[in-house]
Formats: sequence, structure tokens, C-alpha cells
Amino acid sequence: MRARLPLLFLLLSLFVSWALEVRASEGGETKPLDFPPNKEQQPDPDSTADRSNYKTTTDPDIWAELRTLRDMVVEQKVELRNVEVRLTETEMQADFTKSDLLLTNVNLEELKKDHANTEARLRTSEKQVEEVKKVNTAQSEELSNVRSRLDASEKQVEELKKVNMELRADLESQAAELLAVDNRVTVSEGELQLLTRRTDDLQYQDEAQEGELTSLTNRMNTTEHQVDSLIEESAKVAFYAALTDSGGVGPYNTPTVLKFSKVFTNVGGAYSPTTGFFTAPVKGVYYFRFTMCGESDYDVMGVKIFHNGESIIFNLQTGYEGHSEYLSNAVILELNVGDELHLVLPVEASAFDNLNNHSTFSGFLLFKL
Repeated sequence: MRARLPLLFLLLSLFVSWALEVRASEGGETKPLDFPPNKEQQPDPDSTADRSNYKTTTDPDIWAELRTLRDMVVEQKVELRNVEVRLTETEMQADFTKSDLLLTNVNLEELKKDHANTEARLRTSEKQVEEVKKVNTAQSEELSNVRSRLDASEKQVEELKKVNMELRADLESQAAELLAVDNRVTVSEGELQLLTRRTDDLQYQDEAQEGELTSLTNRMNTTEHQVDSLIEESAKVAFYAALTDSGGVGPYNTPTVLKFSKVFTNVGGAYSPTTGFFTAPVKGVYYFRFTMCGESDYDVMGVKIFHNGESIIFNLQTGYEGHSEYLSNAVILELNVGDELHLVLPVEASAFDNLNNHSTFSGFLLFKL
């Protein structure tokens, strides 16, 4: 661009010369024209007359045009200088831009490499994710299988608990029998040891040995008979009890367990006067009977029988005034070892008993199962 500036000045000078020649030819003269003097310089008086003659022969607007052209040239020079400055700045900016572009290209290459590396890592991560998904799917299936097995195991445990509870009841009933058998076995083992020793000592004494064997047989039979008697004695259950000597019982705002505190018979010790509960010592069929007396001062008499916490009988008597009433009933129940039975006085009901034993509760074992 700087090489073109002289060329532009040359073209501009040629244009000005050509314009002056054209103006001179149009006025009838071909000599070059001088620019009018500056306003700051004083005109020469000797040449004023010659120039006045010259002005009459030239176009009166030539000087105005020349001044216009000169101003245009000056403006063009100023503009060219401004253009040159701007061009220089533009070239410097272009150099900076080239440098920035080179740096940008370098950064772009690095970004491309990073992008390629990132894509590679992304592909690797995607492969790992797929593998993790496969492993997770396998683990989910395995977890489902484990859960199914766990549910099945829990069901089996619940079933085993039920079976265990049933077996515990049977084991408790068999514990007494096993204890008796163990005692018999212990006695038998002791006697067998004694018998063996005496047999070794009395190998040559047949008659004496037969006598000893007879004696031992009799003793064993006696022992077995005693054990059987003890077993039968432990299986005997019967009780009879009266309510109280204090007179009226109740009424109460809540159901109340009746405690028959006057015990007359309690074979086997199955009835507790402290709690009022009967607890079956052996498995079998039992007979129970109660008689309740109602006092004339109250008009409601009632009683409930509970078996293992569940009501099985509810008898109620109302509307007796001026005299006492009696209420009696009986039940036959099949009980397991540990089953409980007790009587309850309902809400707002009452009972009566004194030294004459008007209200009683009794029961006994019919036979074992």
C-alpha cells in the first residue's frame, strides 16, 4: 500500500496539469498558469497591471477551480496520511490477528487431540458401563433368586415353629414318663450290676443262685409295682373348693376372676386358690362343675368359664327379689398338658357365699388320653 502512494500523487499532479492546459486552450492561450498568491502575501504593484490584462482574457472561474483542486489535493493528502496510519494499524492488527490465528490453530489442534482422547475415553467408559450393566443385571437376578430362597426359608421356619410348639406339648407330657422310666432303668441297672457280681461269686452255687434270682425278681416286681403306683397316683386329679366366708362378692366395674379360696380337696395340686386357675397336669378328659348363689340384695347373678383365655360358658340370672337364687352348670372338656380353666364374675354381677359354702367349684380327671 505504501508503494502506491507516490503513484497516486503522480496521477494527481498529471490530472492538475491537464486541467490547467484545458482551461488555457479554451481561453486562447497555451502557457501554464500560476496559482494565485496566498492571501497572506501582498500583491506586487508592478505586476498588477499585467495580471489585470491576463484576467480579462481568461475564465474568471479558473482560480476558484484551482483553489478547489488545491484544497482537494490537500484533503486527499490528509486523507492519504490518515489512510496510511489506519493501514499501518490494520497491518499491525492483521499481524496480531495472524499470531492469534496461529495460536488458535495450535489450540484447535490440541483441542482436537483432547477431543479424540475424550472420545476414546468415552468409548472405554461406555464399554465399562455396558459391562457394569451386565454385572448389575446378573446381580439383580441372583438377588431375586436369593430373595425367593429367603421367602421359602422363612415359610419353612414358620412351619417348623408351629411343629415345634406341638412337639413341646408332647415332650412335656412325655417328660414325666421318661423321668419315671429313667428311675426304673437306674434301679434296674444297679440291681443288674449287683446281680452280675453275685453271679460271678456264686457260679458253683446253683441252688443259692436260684434263690437269689427269685429274690431279685420279687424285688423288681415290687419296684415296678411301686413305680406304676406312683405313675397312677400322679395321674389322679380332683379338687373341690368354696368361694369365701365374707358374704357378698361384687358387683365390679370390670370382669373379675373368682378365687375359690376354701379348698377341701385338691388331689394332684392342679387347682390354685391364690390365682383361681386350674392347670391340667396330664392330657385327658376332665369334668368340671360350679354352683353360684345370688344374694337377694342384688338382682343380677352371673358367671363365665374361660378355657385358655376364651369364654366357653356364660350363665346369667336376673329378677330375684326378696330371696336368694342358685345357678349351677357343668362341662366335660378334653385338655392338654398346661391348659388352663377359671371362672370370671361379669361386670355388674354379684355372688354370695359364707360358712355354709353356697358357691362352689369342683372338677376331676375322667381318664387320660
